[in-house]
Amino acid sequence: MSNFFEFTQSEGERQINSRVSLRESKGRVEVFKDGEVYAVFAENDREFRKAVMIQLARLGAASFRELCAGFQVDRETLERYLIRSQERGLRAVMDDKPGPKGPWKADDVTRLEVIKEYVNEPGVTDSEIARRVSARRPIQVDRKMVNRILRHAGLKPSPEVDSVSDETSTNQLTLRFKS
Repeated sequence: MSNFFEFTQSEGERQINSRVSLRESKGRVEVFKDGEVYAVFAENDREFRKAVMIQLARLGAASFRELCAGFQVDRETLERYLIRSQERGLRAVMDDKPGPKGPWKADDVTRLEVIKEYVNEPGVTDSEIARRVSARRPIQVDRKMVNRILRHAGLKPSPEVDSVSDETSTNQLTLRFKS
């Protein structure tokens, strides 16, 4: 029982159990079952990841605990996927999160204007950038749109629910507490 969660990790490899293992490299995931390739999918392909977890659970290739640890999901999540797939088929778990509310309203020129304002004058607020760009462009730009454009361009970090009060090096364990 002491080796239950012991994974061999070399270059993104995870041994789920004696029958199933994962290898993540170069943006793709390879799943091996009984020593042979069972599935290959893109690292960011959530739908295929869900389908593979469901199929492995249905086949009994690994226990729920092993699959959850290997695929790094909660047990409740895997159970929800299985229940939905049994009730309404595998397609029911494919799009369980809604997409964007509508089309991207900012055109390329507007996005470029926002990025230029941010880069040329560091420290300017999102509201001020929105005001300046709206004055020059035919569409109305608000601070939320500015924030989304800058996050999408990689100039601002994504918002986090928890906040960290001090800087921590990457090799230290980071504990986050809700404010």
